[in-house]
Amino acid sequence: MFASALLRSSQPRLIVRAGRASAGTKFALRGYATFPGGKPNQARMGQGGGTTAKNDSSEKSFFSWLNNINPFALVGAATILISGYTLIIKPYFEWRTDLKKRADDRVKEEESGKVGYSDEEIAQFPFDTKNVVFVLGGPGSGKGTNSAKLVEDFGFVHLSAGDLLRAEQQREVSQYGELIGHYIREGLIVPHEITIGLLRNAMMDHPASNRFLIDGFPRNLVQAKAFEDTVCKAKKVLYFECPEATMLERLLDRGKTSGRTDDNIGSIKKRFRTYINDSKPVIDEY
Repeated sequence: MFASALLRSSQPRLIVRAGRASAGTKFALRGYATFPGGKPNQARMGQGGGTTAKNDSSEKSFFSWLNNINPFALVGAATILISGYTLIIKPYFEWRTDLKKRADDRVKEEESGKVGYSDEEIAQFPFDTKNVVFVLGGPGSGKGTNSAKLVEDFGFVHLSAGDLLRAEQQREVSQYGELIGHYIREGLIVPHEITIGLLRNAMMDHPASNRFLIDGFPRNLVQAKAFEDTVCKAKKVLYFECPEATMLERLLDRGKTSGRTDDNIGSIKKRFRTYINDSKPVIDEY
């Protein structure tokens, strides 16, 4: 009997516990094998077994993967992400923000009437009753200086085509700013549609005046004809003749303080050529 008891004590004991299965849950059996001097070794049978073991395995796999990552590859990936944000994503959103701001500014200006006049307002304005005098001459011939004296003595409204173009160039929401700047720097003639539109709007800004001096316009025969066809005919033309050497000296001296992009030797020589080739025929025509 003692041997039999000893034999039984050396064999693992299997204890089976049965639990009542609730609704929707499978019946589960848990078996515990106990060895002498050892802790119970639990063997799970049924649904839900092995969850803790799987979690431990997943954590070990994750840390093992993390330890095997090449640090240079990690730095490279981070660099690519940062570069993509800096070079693509950030500039895109900045562009969209700037585009919206320009559109909002445009709407505000249109609502305040600063951009221009409607077709109906232009059609109703009495341009034909206005006395327009073209003031012509080479760059630096004294057109602006003498026009100021005529304004003071005879009550003219002085409209400088060059000043209007430069003001439009500086206007933040102008759609023609960059184009105008290019033509001015190169000493070329700005497309007449732009110049005539600015002059027409400037005349409409002074509805009570009947006398206008238009300084530095027309620059060629195409501009002259377009202005007379769409605005009104000029009543007179003032032409200031001046030697080229004198004009060059005046322009270079003015360039020291004017801040104008076209008051430099390169642009001045281009303007002289344009004046001789395009503006001289206008003077001969009138």
